[in-house]
Amino acid sequence: MKTHHYDSSLIIPYLNAMLGVPPRDKEGAEKNQRAEKFMAKTRVPARISVATYAEVTRHFPENTKVRELLEPLKSPLPLHTRHAERWARLQNRSRRVMGDNDAWNAALAISENATLVGSDHAFEKRPDLDYIDFTKP
Repeated sequence: MKTHHYDSSLIIPYLNAMLGVPPRDKEGAEKNQRAEKFMAKTRVPARISVATYAEVTRHFPENTKVRELLEPLKSPLPLHTRHAERWARLQNRSRRVMGDNDAWNAALAISENATLVGSDHAFEKRPDLDYIDFTKP
């Protein structure tokens, strides 16, 4: 079974649900619930990238509970030239350029033969990327 790499588009709604952060709207509430359900049922080794960690800690500044919840997912994913080359290929192979952090997450997942999990359209139909949109049944 492939390791999962979690994008912030999964981790932030999951943490919102875990911390009881009130959603802005009905769509946000549903996303939080789906994230919590996905994380509860998934029994696959999982990691987050430094990019995801940065995005999450920016969203929840100075929150020690968030750091505790992220601890089991944190593991160093060092960046190498092979990741940078994959990043460049991802950005050059499509008319839709990804945001830098999304491209790093996709490049790491591809290079590490992992499945990227999130809810971002930027990841759909990317060459060589095994992607799960947790919001879709």
